[in-house]
Amino acid sequence: MDKKSAHQARSLEYFRGRQFNGQWRLFITALVEELNASAGSDEMLAFFGHLGAKIASDLPIDEQDTLEGLEAAANRRWNQLDWGWCQFYSESDMIVIVHDAWPRLEGTVGDTWAAALAAMLAGAYNAWLRDQGGDGTVEVQILKANQDGPLEFCYGC
Repeated sequence: MDKKSAHQARSLEYFRGRQFNGQWRLFITALVEELNASAGSDEMLAFFGHLGAKIASDLPIDEQDTLEGLEAAANRRWNQLDWGWCQFYSESDMIVIVHDAWPRLEGTVGDTWAAALAAMLAGAYNAWLRDQGGDGTVEVQILKANQDGPLEFCYGC
């Protein structure tokens, strides 16, 4: 099974165990649209990155000895929020993070929301990696953020 099929199978299993929760859909759509229109994309993404760091500080992860332990700890946090799952890969001198089964918004705001959520997740991953002893000058980078498929990040790229 290739990575894409494995991600899709894992996401399908994740969604099977959850009920769709649309109560915040209209609010989040309006928030993303208005922030993007009023503040602009860069400022909106910075704001969501800051929110991600705040979420990470409110939901800290205990020190982990392995990348697998860090992945499991992060997944426990995402499970609490019903925000999908992540997988960590070590490649050369960097860590690649794939995050899927994340809450999606449909329609014209879909890609803007994907970018905003990716910024929020990057802020959280950044804070957690720093708390694990990561280099304070290294930032989690967003590699892929669109409404189709997983969000992808790298640390140390």
